[in-house]
Amino acid sequence: MSRHLRCNPTTTGFRGVAHSSGAFFFDYDNDGLVELLVCNVGVYTSNEKGPYGEYVSLPDAFLGHLYPERFEYPVLYKNMGNYKFKDVTAEVGLKPYGWCGDATFADLNGDGWPGVFFLNMQGADHYFENVKGKKFVEKTQEYFPKTPWGSMGVKFFDYDNDGRMDLLVTDMHSDMMDKIAPEHEKEKVKSHAPEKILGGPADKFIFGNAFYHNLGAGKFEEISDKIGVEQLWPWGVSVGDVNADGWEDIFITAGMNFPFRYGINSMLLNNRGEKFLDSEFLLGIEPRRKPYTPWFVADCSNHAELGDVGKAICAGQTQEVMVTAPRASRSSVIFDLDNDGDLDIVTNDFNSEPQILISDLAQQKKIHWLKVVLVGTKSNRNGLGAWVRLRANGQTQTRYNDGKSGYLSQSVLPLYFGLGEATKIESIEVDWPSGRKQVLTKDLHDNQTLTITEPVQ
Repeated sequence: MSRHLRCNPTTTGFRGVAHSSGAFFFDYDNDGLVELLVCNVGVYTSNEKGPYGEYVSLPDAFLGHLYPERFEYPVLYKNMGNYKFKDVTAEVGLKPYGWCGDATFADLNGDGWPGVFFLNMQGADHYFENVKGKKFVEKTQEYFPKTPWGSMGVKFFDYDNDGRMDLLVTDMHSDMMDKIAPEHEKEKVKSHAPEKILGGPADKFIFGNAFYHNLGAGKFEEISDKIGVEQLWPWGVSVGDVNADGWEDIFITAGMNFPFRYGINSMLLNNRGEKFLDSEFLLGIEPRRKPYTPWFVADCSNHAELGDVGKAICAGQTQEVMVTAPRASRSSVIFDLDNDGDLDIVTNDFNSEPQILISDLAQQKKIHWLKVVLVGTKSNRNGLGAWVRLRANGQTQTRYNDGKSGYLSQSVLPLYFGLGEATKIESIEVDWPSGRKQVLTKDLHDNQTLTITEPVQ
């Protein structure tokens, strides 16, 4: 995480100095200009610097969520035009309680105004509904009465093609409460910290991932265990139709590096909106070619200074020992890297090089797909916040253009639609943030990148 977010305040209006984490652009007031929301975790370092210039963590940094005075709330910068931004966080009512590592946005009630879902890395998550671009009102209890305790990754998407946005939240910090054997990796955590550490009653939290199925009319049901999306030490989540069958799949990065054991990245294939199937080994994502990497050199001539871990490392050794650690991914992006029509994966790993996972699906068989690039005119230029519905072969796929391509990341990548066996596209509908609606029915065919420009009138 970055301790400081610094821009030139004399020209832009960005004045944030905090322990910042995720950030994204969206047009919360639908004026055609994108605003910036920055997530701040909280004060977990002192002003003291270490030997490499790093800020030294507080002795009780992991308990910082118990001290409200250490909170650093998210900041919403309103775009005033002409490259000027204004902090309107207090003005619009955004003040979620907790340590916010990441957030995302979606229009859950269908009124055209995007609300914001804030993750809390240690405590309850928060959803704020957008009231006509004027203010935000917390509606967490109405939509999500119980959330994960240690949230890390988040993504809204329509997993069952019913036209409504469902929500996946990964929970990494709950998995740090217990030693979990490999045979229990797909289960919720059986134990938890005392309530004084949780910061609230245990029965208000989920200790593991959460998958909220959107039932419509503002109702969600949590079905993570039912559909198979639990995982050990999960970080970021990316979504895309990797087998081009018309159903969006899930890739979850995972792992904790030294001194923990190796944790796998999960590729969950969507079985037609009924269940997600573990497929990372089948598709060659796991195991890695090199699961371990050099971590540090331990001086075993003075291993007492290394504590209990050092004693284990230096057992029977008196010289310097190179310590290795399991590799682990933090974030990822799914997109067509080699432009052959299928989706590839690039991971961002902690303290080691990224993985570049190239799919050979298009070389194995004939696939059908469509990429859509949105260009706003009255709406913001990239069409962030637009709904796109594609109808083909009696099926409707829905994408909400949030640009969330992975943990702590946002992009302007094309929207990708796998078409299964369909070669003809019946129609594409776009609901723009401006309120304009657009329907295309001509010259629609598979295996192309289609640019859709918002009508001027």
